[in-house]
Amino acid sequence: MKKTLIALIVLNTFAVTNANAAADTDTWYGGAKLGWSHYFDGNGDNDFNDNVSNATDFDTDSDNVGGGVFAGYQINPWLAVEGGYDYLGNMQVQGNNDVAGAKMGSQGLQLSMKASYSFNENWDIYGRAGAMAYRAEAQQDGNSKFETGVRPLAAIGTEYEFNDNWAGRVEYQWVSNVGNSNQIGMTADVSTVTAGVVYRFGTTEAAPVVAAPAPVEAPVEPQRFNLKSDVMFAFNSAVLSPEGEAAVRELYNRPEIQASKDKTTMVIGFTDRLGSQNYNLNLSAKRAQAVANELVRLGMPAQNVQAEGRGASEPVTGTTCDAVTERQELINCLAPDRRVVVEIAGVAAQQ
Repeated sequence: MKKTLIALIVLNTFAVTNANAAADTDTWYGGAKLGWSHYFDGNGDNDFNDNVSNATDFDTDSDNVGGGVFAGYQINPWLAVEGGYDYLGNMQVQGNNDVAGAKMGSQGLQLSMKASYSFNENWDIYGRAGAMAYRAEAQQDGNSKFETGVRPLAAIGTEYEFNDNWAGRVEYQWVSNVGNSNQIGMTADVSTVTAGVVYRFGTTEAAPVVAAPAPVEAPVEPQRFNLKSDVMFAFNSAVLSPEGEAAVRELYNRPEIQASKDKTTMVIGFTDRLGSQNYNLNLSAKRAQAVANELVRLGMPAQNVQAEGRGASEPVTGTTCDAVTERQELINCLAPDRRVVVEIAGVAAQQ
């Protein structure tokens, strides 16, 4: 079980390089979890020489309530550092044949790195790996002994984002060899399966727009060329389709574009309002960059081409689609919002 769990964590960690995670960089989050704890691979000393999980002269109740609280810091969209307090429940050991019974309970503070992979704008899977500073206490014959230590932990889980701030989480966690049988008479691995809620504090705000001083002469309004994202890209993709490449090539060959290669060209990506703010911002930036890369490949000077994503910040449909409730009809209605705009500074609009 341990090897399988660790393998899953490693595979999940390597997979995050392809992630489109929705979490904001440089933000904090916190949450709580509650569920089921299970002690296994237990063994003991003194009155517990037999392996508890296999012994015939002990009855064990190794399932109990577990839970905890946690907080984390999002380093980048797919990597976070997370810490918290865990209550790991307890294991009851009832001796047979006049052998004394006992109970071991444990709790601890943990710190781990959390790597995530996003299937879509709402659903992530993740893996955590780190260590727990635990306190284990054993009670037997009215006596109590406790012991502390640090042990490795690993976890896998999934999160679903309900909105920009709230998410739900389901997680399996494993902590190795809690307790020291030489000191308190028992030791065991502890696993927990919990469900929890996560709250993210704050969102990334756009930098304030500072008004530029009025020029002596009014500049020529830039020419804007609109390209439909639904034609340029497949759904939820930032890879130019053959039709998209043809559309960019047609735009590049226009006389006004050829005459202004020395001008600043801005490629701006937009999405509709469906999906989370961060996911849409990320997707629109990738699509804008794909168009910019194609213009450079066709011959536009790279130093003159810039790309940025603005997500759903500038819809052109206004309130037109507010009354549409069926999802596919709403997707079709919002199609004009999904676009890539190529803007060339200092080139007047053609009449």
